[in-house]
Amino acid sequence: MQGDFKQSNYFYSILYNKTQSVEYMFRELTTALYAGVESKNISKLEEWTKQNPDNIQSKRLLISFYINEKENKKAKEVGRELISKSGKAIDFELSASPYILSGEYTEAIRLLEEAYNKSYNEDILIKITTILANYIGDIDSAIQHLEEHRSQNQCSEKICNQLVEIYTKLQQVQPLMEVYHDLYRETKKDVYAVKIVEGYIYTENFDKAIKFLQNNYSNDELLYELYLAKKDYHSALDIAEKLFIEQKKPKWLAESAMALYESAKNKDDELMLKKVVDKFEKALEAGVKDSVYLNYYGYTLIDKNIDIEKGVDIVKDALKEQPNNSYYLDSLAWGYYKLNLCKEAYIEMKKVVDIEGLDEEDIAQHWISIQECNR
Repeated sequence: MQGDFKQSNYFYSILYNKTQSVEYMFRELTTALYAGVESKNISKLEEWTKQNPDNIQSKRLLISFYINEKENKKAKEVGRELISKSGKAIDFELSASPYILSGEYTEAIRLLEEAYNKSYNEDILIKITTILANYIGDIDSAIQHLEEHRSQNQCSEKICNQLVEIYTKLQQVQPLMEVYHDLYRETKKDVYAVKIVEGYIYTENFDKAIKFLQNNYSNDELLYELYLAKKDYHSALDIAEKLFIEQKKPKWLAESAMALYESAKNKDDELMLKKVVDKFEKALEAGVKDSVYLNYYGYTLIDKNIDIEKGVDIVKDALKEQPNNSYYLDSLAWGYYKLNLCKEAYIEMKKVVDIEGLDEEDIAQHWISIQECNR
């Protein structure tokens, strides 16, 4: 009962030697299997099984020992005898084992399908589909087996996660999304809801993702990310401000500052810029140190000529965290340019061009201006 099968086997061995009871022989052999120890009674089991050909328990034990000893031929013979006497799923499954070990997968599948059709046991189905997908290479049949089970039964995590693994490897997004929807409906687990949203983002179905979050799974932080991905900055601003009220985390002040700026039609609007600065200042005072926010705020101060020297200092703080970030270096170079420090601007901007090239419009424009400054 404590799981100490080795000690249990020792006592059953004594009991069998004292009594010669078949019951204790079976128990000694069973605990030997569990404990992974050698039994001296296998030959006696073989003899007893021959004398009692209708006993199913002895055949099950004998197959298990033959499998452990890799005597697959003997295991197959006993397996054929076993299923001729028993119609139980467990015996078809056990009889399939030596065929799996000897690589005779077609026969193993046949026996396992007999077992599954008798029980609809998910563990047996997993064995079938694993062999089909990984050893035979018949992925379509594996999918068919799993999908048929899914259509007739609720989507258990065991079965549906097997489908997830296959569809992910095949990069089949649509059926993968259907499975994740089933998993979330059955379990209501956050992990599957997040996977659904990630799938919609991957396929750029932002509206479907937003609808799912609004109707099925409440997660304002994910919803905020979606609005950003969709470039719906007005909605993103509403969510960021709501999250700050609810969580009191200063990062949402910084996020709302960025969303406010991005949502503005007129990026030079003084009232809007004042609100952006106020939000960033409050965020920094509350302890925000993330380099993304520092660079964004610093660049805004520089580019809009609000406080160029302060902007340069803030960008330098961002670069302490990520010294090779080309976008931060671009902000620093632009700050130096605005301060008419042309040589310093050129040195920093050259690093950016070497990393990023001139495909981005802002980088190309900055590079032209800084080169002219150095002439």
